[in-house]
Formats: sequence, structure tokens, C-alpha cells
Amino acid sequence: MLKKKLLFIGGLLAVGLLAVGIGYAAIRGGDKDEAANGNGGSGARSVDRVLMRNGEQPGFRPDGEASTVVGVNAIANHWRLAPAAAQQLRDRGFISFTTRRTLGRDGAAGVHEVLLFRTPQGARDQMAYDLRASTIRATVPDTKIRRFTVRDVPGARGWTGSDLHGNPIGTVHWVQGRCMLLLVSEGELPFVDVLSTGARAIYERTEGACP
Repeated sequence: MLKKKLLFIGGLLAVGLLAVGIGYAAIRGGDKDEAANGNGGSGARSVDRVLMRNGEQPGFRPDGEASTVVGVNAIANHWRLAPAAAQQLRDRGFISFTTRRTLGRDGAAGVHEVLLFRTPQGARDQMAYDLRASTIRATVPDTKIRRFTVRDVPGARGWTGSDLHGNPIGTVHWVQGRCMLLLVSEGELPFVDVLSTGARAIYERTEGACP
């Protein structure tokens, strides 16, 4: 259940969903409007290169295969997004959402997620929205938000708090080109150090680039 909760929390934060109670696992799908033109028409690209690798986030490793949802309609249909929330993603040039679970020691778990947009500005706008206190508290209402920044990763920002069940949780967001990246971890962890180290390792390996 811990992995499923992390997928739930990470995904809600990543797309700024203002609803709770939707249990889901990320799926591979396509937007109806974009499917007619193929992935080339949608601008979708593989983001495997920027996904976390073994040894990058201390105590964590990738767990299982990555999954991708392509297109606003696919996300809106699967997560029952309100029309306004779907339009917000569309206005920001959302292309795809990729997620992979991560597994830590002593029951810790997490996810690494990558949202691909048509422009870097779209990715920056989404990150700013996701980090608003109102967005966070719409997902985890009772959490006490403690914020932090990450040295050597331009613009990276994170927060720690608790999930819907009172478990300690931490997240870090940053933008590389037109990708917004998000690490979420849950457990008894030194979140700032663990998440900052992971973000720096990914950023340095990929030279801050995005497909």
C-alpha cells in the first residue's frame, strides 16, 4: 500500500489535482486528439534518460518499469480531472507524464516523475503552481509545510510534511528545459539530504537537459 500511496500523492502534486480519494497507478495511454496524428504530432518524447538511476538517490533504487500517459485527454479521463484543471494543463502545453516507483530501505518508498511540456515556461508555470501552499494543502490538508532549496540545481525547491495518514513525506521539484521533474519519498528519512542528493545527481548526469 505504501507504494500506491506514494504514486497517488506524487501524481496529485505533479499535475496539481485539487481532489483526493482517487486510487490509481500510472497507465500508458494516449490523447484522442493527438492519437490521430501519432506521437510525432503530440511532441511526445522518451524521458527515460532523465529518470533516476541506481545510486543517485541515497538508499533508493528504481522499482519496476516506468509508465507514461500521453495527452491532456488521457490524464483528464483517467483521473477525472475537472474541466478547468484539464484546461490549465492544456494552456501550459502539457504533453506527457512519466512515473516510476522507487524503493528504499526499511519500508521507505517513493516515486520519480517527469512532466513534459511544449516549452520551458510551461514546465516552470506548473512547478510554481504545484508548490503553492494552497495546492499542497488541497491534497494533504493537515500537513505542516517546511520548505527547502537545493544547492547546485537551479531553481530546485522542495518541502517536507506528512501525508494523509500522518506518515513523513518529502518532495523536491526542479525544471530541466521543458521537463518538470519531481522526486517524492516517504518514510523515516533525512528528507532534505536524500532528496537534494538525488536531484543533484540527476541534474549533473543529464547536464540539466531534457529530451
